[in-house]
Amino acid sequence: MKSAVRSSGFGNAIEVRCSRGVKGISARWVRRVLRVALDDQKAQRRAVSVFLTNNREIRKINRDFLKHDYPTDVISFWCPEKSLGPGESGYLGDLAVSVQMAREVSRKLGLPFKEELARYLVHGVLHLLGYEDKGKRDRMEMDRKQEAILKKVARWRKGHS
Repeated sequence: MKSAVRSSGFGNAIEVRCSRGVKGISARWVRRVLRVALDDQKAQRRAVSVFLTNNREIRKINRDFLKHDYPTDVISFWCPEKSLGPGESGYLGDLAVSVQMAREVSRKLGLPFKEELARYLVHGVLHLLGYEDKGKRDRMEMDRKQEAILKKVARWRKGHS
């Protein structure tokens, strides 16, 4: 399992781990996507851990922790020890992301793979920040925020590809 952690002074600390067989994703790119999302939400000095994996592994995580016996795109594990306000620092939680599912869905929908993977990362971090998508109104609000952040990610990618 590969792991990479990087923090920039008062910025956000983001740990990225990859299960065996996950290829073609740099930890730097993942950190950048999450920093765009956290900056957009004015969530400074936060720590997040990301585990990039496949459908088999995320299915096991989903089954073991949420009692759902199927693979999913992203699972957020919020750290409830302390509710953090915008100016406070601390650990937000963990994300488990299926890179395999992002590849499959992007192929099926005709979208760029990294766009779909960025969508999963942004969606997961919004959950860590307290957004919900259970009800229709909440889902619409979360989708609106997610897509606005993805536009910022796309602008960054065009300038740094």
